[in-house]
Amino acid sequence: MNLFAFGSNGSGQLALGHKEDVSSPAKCLFSSPTIPDDEIVHIAAGGNHTLLLTTRGCVYAAGCNSDGRCGPEPPASFQNENLEGSIDGDDLLRFRRVILTDPETGVPVELFKCISATWEGSVLVAVNPSIANESDIVFVLGLSPKGELGLGADVSATHGTSLPQLRGTSIRALASGMGHSVAILSSGDVFGWGGARKGQLGDSLKSQKIAWTPTKVEGIPFRATAAVCGREFTVVFGQRETGEFVVLGDRANRWGVMDVPSLSGRGYSDIGASWHGIYLHAISREEKSAPPVIAWGRNDRGQLPPPGLPEPVKIAVGSEHVLALLEGGVVATFGWGEHGNCGPDTDESGNVSGTYNVISLPDSVRADGASVTGVGAGCATSWLIVK
Repeated sequence: MNLFAFGSNGSGQLALGHKEDVSSPAKCLFSSPTIPDDEIVHIAAGGNHTLLLTTRGCVYAAGCNSDGRCGPEPPASFQNENLEGSIDGDDLLRFRRVILTDPETGVPVELFKCISATWEGSVLVAVNPSIANESDIVFVLGLSPKGELGLGADVSATHGTSLPQLRGTSIRALASGMGHSVAILSSGDVFGWGGARKGQLGDSLKSQKIAWTPTKVEGIPFRATAAVCGREFTVVFGQRETGEFVVLGDRANRWGVMDVPSLSGRGYSDIGASWHGIYLHAISREEKSAPPVIAWGRNDRGQLPPPGLPEPVKIAVGSEHVLALLEGGVVATFGWGEHGNCGPDTDESGNVSGTYNVISLPDSVRADGASVTGVGAGCATSWLIVK
């Protein structure tokens, strides 16, 4: 499992063993033994922390942990002997395995199926190890000053507990923005919690301003399958092949995220969300001139795809920047890059606007025949999965 990172690193969230920003890819470090054949399938980034999920269901965390958002120290059996440079105060400078305990049964929980991150918190979904049939536990960790973790109005922090409203359900997908989260159930229902006043959890919860506990999101016109969250909006997916999705957000529409373009039923392979933009990676292109990535929203820092961007294999959308994995393992970046998250070359405002940068792995890594197979993006952080 080889992971490289660059960008904002003030709390060690890049897991490089230090807390300096970097503008070129550097190899991430782990204080837990990794599994060579275990691949990273999802990267979730909060304001100053990062979570990784692997195919086996292992979760690793790095960055700020003063409030427990990266989890407690795991048992000694999950740590290796080389811990030098692992911790600086409350910050984890290397990725550390997350092991939690079911608060109801006391059973250790080692494997998870979904992860997401708010600005100051983490949400992890595990299959209940004490029940034979599929029954999930939704764990929350970190700070919840405005309901971000769904614990109710009287709880503003936790070092790891479960959400009773979702216990026993089957979770298909999970997504979080800066201050709200949604869970997609296997039934197709959507439950959300956290900030609601901008309509990010649907019109029915807007008047509450904050959904303090998981509450059903009404008005989804199809069976939901997944979701992504912007800063104050949510995109809920239906059937990708037929182009089903809906945007929940503010009708004032300051950045135009509610201005969904006419797609004429075009399918999509994935949808990404920045703080103020939506990126649809289309799979059905009847006209050769049709763009492979359809994006709309804020573009004052060049966040939307620049002219001439080659067709990507995958895209990863961060807070205000994008990574595009192109054919042959080439990586393009564009958008806000003040912390080095778009590479070393930016304009005087720290942006890569109207063009894109090509990011290269270190020469020694490329000499070994390694190539980028996946990308991730967070809050001014960028990630390359390398094989």
